[in-house]
Amino acid sequence: MNKTNLTKRILAYISIIVLSVHGSGCSNINKTLKEVTVNKEETQASFDKFVDQLFVEDVQSDSITLNYTLAKPESYGITDFTPTLGDASVAKMKENLVKAENTYKALSDFSRSALTKEQQLLYDILMDYYTMTGDEEKFLLYGEPLGNTTGIQGQLPVLLAEYNFYDKEDISNYIKVLLSVEDYFSQLVEYEKEKSKAGLFMSDVTANNIISQCEDFTKNPEKNYLIDIFNDRIDNYEDLTKEEKTNFKKENKDAILNHVIPAYKLLIEELTKLKGTGKNDGGVCYFPDGKKYYEQLAQGITGSDMTIKEMKSALIKTMRSASLKMDSIYRNDEGIYDDFFDMKFPMQDPEKILTYLEDAVKEDFPTLEPVNCTIKYVHKSLEDHLSPAFYLTPAIDNYSDNSVYINGGKDNDLTQIFPTVAHESYPGHLLQNVYFNQQKPEPVRSLMNYGGYSEGWATYCEMYSYDICGIEENVAEFAKQYNILTLCLYAQMDIGVNYDGWDLDELKEFLADYGITDEEAAKSVYDLVIDDPANYLQYVIGYIEFANLRSTAEETLGDKFNMKKFHTFLLDIGPAPFSLISDYMDEWMKEQ
Repeated sequence: MNKTNLTKRILAYISIIVLSVHGSGCSNINKTLKEVTVNKEETQASFDKFVDQLFVEDVQSDSITLNYTLAKPESYGITDFTPTLGDASVAKMKENLVKAENTYKALSDFSRSALTKEQQLLYDILMDYYTMTGDEEKFLLYGEPLGNTTGIQGQLPVLLAEYNFYDKEDISNYIKVLLSVEDYFSQLVEYEKEKSKAGLFMSDVTANNIISQCEDFTKNPEKNYLIDIFNDRIDNYEDLTKEEKTNFKKENKDAILNHVIPAYKLLIEELTKLKGTGKNDGGVCYFPDGKKYYEQLAQGITGSDMTIKEMKSALIKTMRSASLKMDSIYRNDEGIYDDFFDMKFPMQDPEKILTYLEDAVKEDFPTLEPVNCTIKYVHKSLEDHLSPAFYLTPAIDNYSDNSVYINGGKDNDLTQIFPTVAHESYPGHLLQNVYFNQQKPEPVRSLMNYGGYSEGWATYCEMYSYDICGIEENVAEFAKQYNILTLCLYAQMDIGVNYDGWDLDELKEFLADYGITDEEAAKSVYDLVIDDPANYLQYVIGYIEFANLRSTAEETLGDKFNMKKFHTFLLDIGPAPFSLISDYMDEWMKEQ
C-alpha cells in the first residue's frame, strides 16, 4: 500500500469539506455536513454493490470455481449458469486483461476515505490485486497450464472426484462438465501450439512427464477411478430412485469413456507432435525478457514486494540463522545428528494426528466453531504425479465439510507425516480458511489468490508443529531448522535456475557445497523448478514474510506480545500482499 498516495486522497477529501464550509453560516454548515454524510453512505453502498457484482461475474467463470466456491449459488442471484470448464483461449486471456484494467479504473473512482474501515481493507487489497505492470499481454504465452505437479491435467481428476453434489441438479451439471472436457483440452492444445510458434514451448522432459501422467490416467478406461468413485457416491446418495441412480451411472460412464478419456488422449497425441519445438531446456530467464517475467511472477505468486535480489538476501539470512541454531544444538549434543536421522514422530496415523492437532493448537491460535474434516487418499493412478498431501478449500457457504488428501505413494513416508498434516489442517490451511470464512468476509475475497499468504502461512504452521509434535525438544528444534534450511535451498535453486540461468552442472555444484552429491536428486530438482518456476517461492518467501512479521511484533511489543492475538490478527486480515499486512500490523500494534 502506497502511504503517500493514500495520504493525498485523505487530504484531498478533507480539503473539499473545508472549502465547502469556509465563510458559511451555521445552517449551511449543517447542510454541508449532512450532504457529506449522505455522500459517504452512497459511496459505501455503491462500493458494496460493485464488489458484489465483481464476485458474481468472476465466480461464474467456470463450473469448478462455482461449485467449489458456493453451495447455494441461487442465494447470490446465480440461477442460470451453463456448466463449463471455462475458456482457455488466448483471446479470452486478452479479454480478461481488459476487464482487469477496467476494474482497476472503476476502483480508482471510489474515494477511499468515504469507505468504512472494513471496506478500506478490501479496497486496498483489490487495488493491489488489479494493479497491472503493463507487461501482461507480452507475457501471455509464458504461463504453463500443464505443469507436471500443478497442471490442470493432474488436478482435474481430483477436482472432479470431489465435485460437490448438493442436489440432483449438481449431479446433472457435473456430467455436463465432463462433456466439456474435450473442448477445454482442445483449447489448451491450441494454447500450446501458440507457445510453440512463439518459441516458448516446454522442454521435452516436461512434455514427457505430462504425457506419462496422461497415459497413467487413460490406461484402463473401463476401470477409471472417476467411474468407481462416482458409482460409490451415487449409491450413497439417498434422494435418488433406483432408476435415477442407474441412469446417472450410465451417463457418467459414457461421458468418461467418450469425452474425458479422449480429451487426455488428445493431449498425449498433440504434445507428442509438439515435442522438439521447445527452444529452451533451461530456466525461464532464457526466454526473451525472461528475467523480467520471472521477477514479476515471483512477486505476484508470493505477494511480496521484495526484488529478486532482496529475496536472495532474505534466503541467505534465514539459512544462516537456521545453521547457527543447528550448530548451537550440536555443540551441546554431539549425538543430535544420529537422533535426527533416526527420528520418528510418535503419531503416524493421519486421522489421529488431525484429532490431536485440532486440540493442541487452541492455546496459540483462535478456536474454530466445530467443523468436519475427512482424511482421504490419492488414487493409485495419480500417486506419482501429485504432491504428498493437499487440502481442498470448501465452499464459502458450506465450510463445515473439509477434506485433506494424503498421497500414500512409495516415496511418501507416513512416519514423517505429522508436519504435513499440520500444514494442511490445524493450524495450517484448514484453520486458516475456515476461520476466515467464519468471519463472514466479502465473498470476492474467496476468488483472490495470494499464494504467498496461503502457502506461507501453512509452511509457518508446519514449522510451528515441531514444537508440539511430542519429540524431545532438541531433536524437534534441530529438525525444524533443518527443514527451514532445506526449503531455502529449494527456493535458491528455483531462483538460480530461472533467474540466474544455472544449468544442471551449476545446480549440482551448488548442492555439493551443502554435501549433497546425489545426481539423480539434482536432476529431479532441476526439472521440477523448470517445470513450475517460482512455485517454491510462495512457500519459502511466504514463510519468511510471516516469520519477519512475528519478529517485528515480538520486538515492538515486548512483554505485551501475545501469540494467540498475533495469529488472530493475521487470520482476521486474510489473504493479502505482505506490504499491506505490515502496514495494518503497525496500527494493530499501537492498539495492543
